[in-house]
Parts: sequence; C-alpha cells; structure tokens
Amino acid sequence: MNRITTPLKILLAALAIAIAAPSVASAQEAPKEVPPEVKRKRMKKLFAIIKREPSIKQVHKYAVEHYELETSRINSMTTRAHVKALVPEVEAGLDNMVGNNFQNTRDGLFPAFGDPNNPNNFKERVAGGNDQTTWRVRAVWNLDRLVFNPEALDAKSLTSLQENLVREVTTMFYARRRILASLIVSPPKDQEEYFYELMRLEEMTATLDSFTGGKFAKRTWQWDDPKWLSKTAVRKKRRGPRLPGLANLGR
Repeated sequence: MNRITTPLKILLAALAIAIAAPSVASAQEAPKEVPPEVKRKRMKKLFAIIKREPSIKQVHKYAVEHYELETSRINSMTTRAHVKALVPEVEAGLDNMVGNNFQNTRDGLFPAFGDPNNPNNFKERVAGGNDQTTWRVRAVWNLDRLVFNPEALDAKSLTSLQENLVREVTTMFYARRRILASLIVSPPKDQEEYFYELMRLEEMTATLDSFTGGKFAKRTWQWDDPKWLSKTAVRKKRRGPRLPGLANLGR
C-alpha cells in the first residue's frame, strides 16, 4: 500500500509545483506601479505641454484660413453671386475705317503749261477722304438669376468642405494628444516601442502642420529639446499658472 501511495504523492506534488510555477513567474514579471509623486510630476509636465501647444480652436482657425474656407468668406461669395445678376453684361465695340478719294479731270482743250506738279496735264485734280469711326455699347441683364443662381449654390457647397476639414482636423488633433499623453505619463519601457510611438506622434504633427499651412508644428512639443518648456514659458509670469487638480493626482 505504501508503495502505491508514495509515487502518487510525488506525482501530485510535481503537478502542484507545475501549476504554481506560471503564477509565481507572472507575479515576478508584473510591472511595478508608478509612485504617486512620479505620476503627479508627469501629469504636471503633460498639462504644461498642452497649455503651450495650440488649442483645438486655434488649429481649426489655422486650417480654415489656410484653405480659405472661412464662414465670412463663404457668405460673402454667396451674396456676391446673388448681386451679380444686377450687374449687366456689357459689350463694347469700335470700328474705324480709313479711305481716300482721288478725282482727276483731263480736257483736250486745256492748254499744257509743263507744270512739274502736274506732269499729266490734268485740268482738275480733287483729293478727298472718307474716314469713318463707329462705336457701339450693348448691355444685357440676366434678371432670372435673382431668383435662382447656380453660382450661389456652388459657393454654399463650400460649407460642406469646411465641415469635413474641421472634422478631420479634430480627429487627428485628439489622436495625437492621446499619443502625447501616453508618452509623457506612461511611456513604454521597450526602446523600440517608444521609438515607434514617437514616430506616430511626429507623423500626426506633420499632418496637422500641412492642414494649417505650417502654423502648427512650430508651436508643438519638441521631444528632442529638453529645454522646450522653459523656452516657451510666458515671460511676464516667471511662475506658471496653477493647474487645477494637480495636487489631488495620485491620492
């Protein structure tokens, strides 16, 4: 009986060790929690970066101005398209005709005096001109366009382009901000993963910079410049504004 139970106990013990080994290894590999002081410091840095970067309203303004899709410009184009029907289509023309008439009369009874100015001995020479200048002006009003003008519809259709642009910029802006927050607050420990996250951040920054005509990137966080925050600080206030909620982070 003992011969049977002893191997069974050994088998059960080995099985228990095999089951417990992965849990022990996973417990040893579990990431350490970031201390509250470190998290508060990182959050403070993140808020400082966000405060110095362009806001979403500024990015909207830059993008709309770059593509000339301002609401005031669209409304002005629509109004001018309607008023255009009151302005006539003017057509003007000018014709100029130049002509000369010469009339020579010869008489056989007319004596020839050998005048060098009249070698053919004409009795009478008449020279005249019939220059003529004609100008004309024509005006046409298309009053039917006061009721319906397709050009006004074309101008109003720019509003949909403006909405699509703003929607695309908004999506790209907050996707970039989430990557920025991840890099500052909880950066990847793996260097390769950290590099790829930086490349994603730079890609979105370059895209937004193209949307705004080069007005976005020059005011964004430069990860390779450790003095970027101090360079962009407001000179009038040596001490930055107190950000709400920072004292309670990590509690």
